Amino acid sequence: MRRLPEMPTPETEADRRLLDDVQARGWHVMSVPPRGNTPGWAFSVGLHHRFAHPEVIVFGLPLEVLPHLVDRIASGVASGDCYPAGSTSDQILEGYTCAMRPVMRRWYRVFLGYAVWFYGDEMFPVVQCRWPDRENRLPEHPDFDVELAILQPSLEHESTEQAGVEVLLHSLDIL
Repeated sequence: MRRLPEMPTPETEADRRLLDDVQARGWHVMSVPPRGNTPGWAFSVGLHHRFAHPEVIVFGLPLEVLPHLVDRIASGVASGDCYPAGSTSDQILEGYTCAMRPVMRRWYRVFLGYAVWFYGDEMFPVVQCRWPDRENRLPEHPDFDVELAILQPSLEHESTEQAGVEVLLHSLDIL
């Protein structure tokens, strides 16, 4: 059996809830609400710790949907499913295919801060679950719905421009 690393010391009630969730079921879901015309997102904390699976981040769906989608993916991981970078799945959103893309470490502190706190560094893998438009076209498809494209940055890219995060970074007062 794989030896689990030590978990951090909680300093707040939110920290304790996160650690309790990771101990009880193997993961916790963090949600970040949208700001102005920028998308919100949700991500897992603990999947790599408990299941040696990449953490998962999803952008741009309604805030009431995002944590449930991450939770659904995490439940699949707990049941033995695997969603490595580069894979696709039609088991996440009924009737649609989602793609898992790697997330560059450059974006960890910006979009996955609580996961960085949990792990103590940026040495854990993360995949971004990219969802399709109503025609089941993924964001990299040339005919993907342009109105939806701004809701899903592409964190597999290092550059701010290629990742499509300029407006989002401004809304977070990072640029």
